[in-house]
Amino acid sequence: MDNQLIDYTDQGFTIPIIKDEVKGYASVHAVHYRESDGLDFAGSYFVYLLHPIKGSANFIIEPSGDVWEKIDSSASWIDEEILTPITEEIEIRRIKGQLRL
Repeated sequence: MDNQLIDYTDQGFTIPIIKDEVKGYASVHAVHYRESDGLDFAGSYFVYLLHPIKGSANFIIEPSGDVWEKIDSSASWIDEEILTPITEEIEIRRIKGQLRL
């Protein structure tokens, strides 16, 4: 059995989110599930979003064809202006090989 630790630190990132001249941030993490030989990528991302005025929210996003769907969120104020920089950064990192998809 291999005792070497697997490095999952490239499976998440934090980016600034600016909306209505207010700067917050989104912390984005790949969702994993347990497999017999370790963890595997579930295909979705958990997002913790902090908006300095509206507060914090968390939700799951996942690709659905050519678009991204927001799942499990009660924060109606999360719109495309907020989601777009998050999904663009996921795509950039995926292309660079830093995230699984």
